[in-house]
Amino acid sequence: MALTLYLPDGTPDWFSLAGRLRWAMDKAEKTNQSALAREVGVKPQAIQHLVDVSKAATGSKHVAALAAALSVSSIWLATGDGSPDAIETSPSPAPEPDDLTEIDAPLMQVRRIPIVGTAKMGDDGFYEEISDMPGAGDGHIEIATADPNAYGLRCRGMSMFPAVRDGWYVVIEPNRRPTEGEYVLIKLRDGRKMLKELLFERPASFEVMSVNQAQRFTIEKADLESIQAVGPIVPPSAWRPV
Repeated sequence: MALTLYLPDGTPDWFSLAGRLRWAMDKAEKTNQSALAREVGVKPQAIQHLVDVSKAATGSKHVAALAAALSVSSIWLATGDGSPDAIETSPSPAPEPDDLTEIDAPLMQVRRIPIVGTAKMGDDGFYEEISDMPGAGDGHIEIATADPNAYGLRCRGMSMFPAVRDGWYVVIEPNRRPTEGEYVLIKLRDGRKMLKELLFERPASFEVMSVNQAQRFTIEKADLESIQAVGPIVPPSAWRPV
């Protein structure tokens, strides 16, 4: 069943996130929402929320993964800017999910960053998302970033003090290439998630270190789901309601 929404003039609706996502699902012949959810690694309810026009979702932390699964530009899917064609505009192959290849992004500007979840930090640097709110999220912060897909996490716990304090927010920039010495958000294929400092990259692994301890770890790329750059760390006073 076709999902594409059409405007009165007969052109596809690319003005809404739901419209762009529906068109991309049709184009990729991936209209089964449950199958797409499994491929991206989210609950089917997250896809249902984003394609539901009545929900009027304006963003999601899953946009980058959805764009990769549907072979469209993540910037176009998130904002409608540019072309949906992710491959023809790039001279190199599309990046693998665990690659650090940077996706071209707009210039730095103040953006409204949705807070999409709360992360309960553990003593070992791993964290558990104790809430996950697709779509508009739980309030927002406004801060300068070049990544239109940036999203925020509220952190609970003092295990990463003083870098990240209880109740503060971290901004994740999934389209920006992290560099050595920066904090990164790492998601493993077994479901574990962690915030670490990136030391360096090897052909088949990453070397990382705990934020508040001198413990080093080797993360095999075969075990990696994604690695995303951590941007600004923001105090609670910057939070604003939706």
